[in-house]
Amino acid sequence: MSSQLPPAPSGYPVLKNAVQFARDPFTFVERATSECGDIYRMALPAVDDVFVFTHPDHLDRILVSDVEAFGKTEDYQRAFGNGLLSVEGQKWRQQRDMLQPLFYRDHIRGYTEQMVACTERRLETWIEGETLDMEPEMKNLTLEVLFSTLFGRSLVPGEDQELRDAADGLNEWFTPSSWILPPWIPTPARRRFNQSTKRLRQEVRRLLEEGNDRTRISGDEASGSKDQSNSKQAAHSNTPDLLTQLQKARNRADETDLTIEEIEDQLITMVFAGHETTAAALAFTWYALATNPDLQEQLHTELDTVLDGDSPTYDDLQNLEFTERIISEALRLYPPVHTIPRRALTDVEVGGYRIPEDHEIHLSIIHIHRDGRFYDEPLAFRPERWTDEFEEELHDFAYAPFGGGRRTCIGREFALLEAKVVLATVGQKFQFDWENDEAIELEPRVTTRSKEGIPLRIRQR
Repeated sequence: MSSQLPPAPSGYPVLKNAVQFARDPFTFVERATSECGDIYRMALPAVDDVFVFTHPDHLDRILVSDVEAFGKTEDYQRAFGNGLLSVEGQKWRQQRDMLQPLFYRDHIRGYTEQMVACTERRLETWIEGETLDMEPEMKNLTLEVLFSTLFGRSLVPGEDQELRDAADGLNEWFTPSSWILPPWIPTPARRRFNQSTKRLRQEVRRLLEEGNDRTRISGDEASGSKDQSNSKQAAHSNTPDLLTQLQKARNRADETDLTIEEIEDQLITMVFAGHETTAAALAFTWYALATNPDLQEQLHTELDTVLDGDSPTYDDLQNLEFTERIISEALRLYPPVHTIPRRALTDVEVGGYRIPEDHEIHLSIIHIHRDGRFYDEPLAFRPERWTDEFEEELHDFAYAPFGGGRRTCIGREFALLEAKVVLATVGQKFQFDWENDEAIELEPRVTTRSKEGIPLRIRQR
């Protein structure tokens, strides 16, 4: 094995790369790769160096061919406890097997009407000519969709603001200024994160209580009218949700038995993963369309032709080919998950360099997605690039908005359906204008965000 560590970009004598990264993380990544190549070392004070990989071959190695040599980072374990995002080994497999049925395509298609209804309910709050920041607007919408479909609870627009703020606060643990510091330092962002998880655990316990109440009521009804009981039980069984699935697992007397704390971890994980990433994808999609009016017009033409003014059905959505290409291109140019963190479980050699045991590594999705070796005009928003021929020739891991390998995002199909539903429902009724002179600037948390928001003027069509 090579003893040589990857090179580090130039930095300050004591603070090393910390200041440059904290000031502008994405610019730092671009400069580091131009200085050092596809593998480099981020030298940091007070914490171990972090190793960054920026080629699809590295994703293939770390996520597929040598997956046993790499594990989840401690930050994910601190943030999400024993949730699906952070657990390893047999425990992960048990959780994945338990939750997977909720995300099969045939099951997810049953969520379409709820997704449409949530979107239409939020559109009722929009006012002609007003300017809305699409980031919080889409977070509110995707949280409402998540609660309606997976939690069996309706969130009304304009209400439950404390809960919405808590869901948004889950990103705070991963602010650049906190991430490069030792975990024991109580930064303001970490305090906000801790407050958010405390509030969400309260909400989860309330939802579990409601779930127990529903179960008791269902049991009481079973002893009453048989026809009435069968009808209500059938309705419930046709729409199983995440709470029901977790309660079943908790009540089983086998190795998959879950504690209350593990159920809380699972639901908090789903609150974060189930709305934050899709909201980011949607917000950046609206921005891309607002800054490319010709593409926005093409979207409207397709929606008018296929939907003819009706609310979209699951079958309608399969015929929205240009809409799907818009989503694919938005996920490429603005990947919600801009990096995939892992840690080396042993000393490994990658690309001729030694990666020491227990050091954190990052797979830079956003850099790969914007690499001119794989994409012509990589910084241009070009949905038309997504032809069958192009996808066949593309490196398997040159496009990885949902990760890859055995830990590919479990909610991939759910997120893609939701994005298509929202684009179709909103695009029939509204169009967007970007009225600023400057383009947006990006900043990383767990998900990709804009620095100053995405304010768009909305106009009815």
